[in-house]
Parts: sequence; structure tokens; C-alpha cells
Amino acid sequence: MPISEYYPKDKPYKMGYVEDPFGILFEIYTHSYELTHYSLSYSVKNYK
Repeated sequence: MPISEYYPKDKPYKMGYVEDPFGILFEIYTHSYELTHYSLSYSVKNYK
């Protein structure tokens, strides 16, 4: 699966999926989940 970049020009946040031998998928982040998704939710310019 491809690696997703959240802010390719601003921040080096990346996320990817891996699968173990039993078929269970895991999300792998370069930074903490809270830091990555907090930045996404408050980056909207017209937030009310």
C-alpha cells in the first residue's frame, strides 16, 4: 500500500498500512496520532 503524506510541503507527517502474516492491518505513523490529526482538524481556514 502507498504511504500517505498529510502535509507534503509543510510537515513530514506520513502514514502507511502494514499487514501481519495473520491478515491483521496496522496503521503506522511517523508522528503521534494526536499530533497528526489535531493539525488536520484545525487547518481548515473557514472553521466556525
